[in-house]
Amino acid sequence: MHATYLDPTPVRGGPHRSPADTRLLRISARFGLAFTTCQLAVMAAMALVVLPRGGSPSDPAVERGTDVFAAEYLYRLGNFAFMVAGMLMLGFLGVVAARLRAADSSGVLATVAVASGALLALIWPMTGMLHDVALEAAGAGSDPRILAGWDSVAPFGLAFSVLPRLFFVGAIVASLYRTGRAPWLRRTGVALLPLGLVGSATLVFAGLFPVLAVSTLGYELWIGALAWHWLRTTDR
Repeated sequence: MHATYLDPTPVRGGPHRSPADTRLLRISARFGLAFTTCQLAVMAAMALVVLPRGGSPSDPAVERGTDVFAAEYLYRLGNFAFMVAGMLMLGFLGVVAARLRAADSSGVLATVAVASGALLALIWPMTGMLHDVALEAAGAGSDPRILAGWDSVAPFGLAFSVLPRLFFVGAIVASLYRTGRAPWLRRTGVALLPLGLVGSATLVFAGLFPVLAVSTLGYELWIGALAWHWLRTTDR
């Protein structure tokens, strides 16, 4: 005669969280909403207020450089705003790590997402700092044409940031597939991957910048939607 013992461990489901843990997850998710809101606001302000003061790309390099330097403080303010907005991603990585570890107990997806997310938070904001260096050099008496040339640091930095973005979005999408939740976030996330990859080729062919811009806008809106979804489902 064989005795059968039942394992008292509960069937796997959502992890039990204390109120303090839930509060931290919700705060981290709000960083994702803040990231999207601030990025879109800064992009709009730069496009409407700052960048028109730098002239047209078809203008002579000396004229463009002189125009940019004349609006130096606006550019510095815009660059700083971009750096602050980009760094908000670091706060969002907390809930990313927790959610992905819940979906994948091996920790592989969480590790990939946190590492690539940290790079995202660094690469794109760093272009603002590099542009500040160019402004400083122009203020020290260097050729103003240097500022016309350094206009490329923003699109090139953005294109480079797409590479870690592919790993970041890919890891999150994989976790969503594992949990079977948010099908619309899964589908849109998958669509962003090839679009972003094509846009990253702006590093080779400048004519692909519109694809890069569209993919970046889609990514930032996707992060906001993801953060809102996690904020609403934190207790589940």
